[in-house]
Formats: sequence, structure tokens, C-alpha cells
Amino acid sequence: MIKLLTITLCLILVSCGIKKNQSQYDTIRVDKELNSHLFNSTEFMLNPLTLKTESGYDNLPDSTQYLIKSNAIVNNDSLRLMRFAELKRIDSDTLELKIFETNPAYSQNLTIKIVNNQFKSDFKFWMSGPPLDAKIKRLEQKLIVKSIPKERGEMIFGRFHFRGICESDCNGKVEIKGDFKATLE
Repeated sequence: MIKLLTITLCLILVSCGIKKNQSQYDTIRVDKELNSHLFNSTEFMLNPLTLKTESGYDNLPDSTQYLIKSNAIVNNDSLRLMRFAELKRIDSDTLELKIFETNPAYSQNLTIKIVNNQFKSDFKFWMSGPPLDAKIKRLEQKLIVKSIPKERGEMIFGRFHFRGICESDCNGKVEIKGDFKATLE
């Protein structure tokens, strides 16, 4: 009887843990036909924090040009673009995609953790002025990719949508959407 009770209790605890873990992750949609102008673009931009001087940018000609890898926009506000993306392998089955930008007004970072064919996203931002530690609760997330890279040097192309709400040190809703491309480093 005690064995049966112990096994039942263990099963309940394990199933609760699995449900909690799965609730943070959503399934990635794979669409090999996904297309965007960004995927084939080789458009460059200066880092928004670059200083122009008489002898060039930051005293080095064209030293701070970066390939635009994302067209993400936060709350449809053109001042809150995120145009950079990086993809790194965290462990054997986990990739971390960061879509970000820092400019004089904001520092913004959308992190997407990809585990097998599932993902979860988290958004953090900081504004100029007094330090804030804004907490954003995720309400909805979607991720569509052409494919998930396996080897270093392969690229990921995709589209995402993140919707959340401020819980502390900020106000209102947060909606981020856009396309991205990144090479697995």
C-alpha cells in the first residue's frame, strides 16, 4: 500500500513539473516557403551610438557599419526598432536567439530560447534616465522559421510575434513583431 501511494505521489509530482515546464514553451512552426525582403538584404547601418567626427565615424572611416539582421518593431514605434540579431548554441539541444538594439533612448533585448522544435521568449528593455527594472509578463508568442540550424555557420530565417504586459516599472502592453536572420555562431 505504501509503495502504491509513493508511486502515485511521484507520478503526480512529475506530471505537475512537466505541465509547468511545457506551459512556458510553444511549438515552432516550420515554413520552408517563408519569405521576407530582409532575408536577401545586405543593407548596412551605422550603430545608433556612433559619433561622427571630422575624420570619420569614431575617428575610423566606416568602422561601425553593421548588417541589418532584423526589422523588429516594438509597439509600432519607429524609435523602438531592433535591427540586430545573434544566434548561439547554449548546449547540445538549445539555441539562443537574441534580437536587440541600443540607442540613446532605449536598450532592448528579445531573447528566444529554442529547444528542439519548441521555444520561449523573454523581453527586457531599459530607458535612458533613472534606472528601472521593468518586468514584462509574456501573454502570447509565435515563431515561424524556414528551418532550425544544426551546424555552426548555418543560418536561421524567421518571423516572430511577442505580446506581453507590464507588471512593474513600466506601463501598458508590449507588442513586438518582425522578421530576422542570423548565423549560428
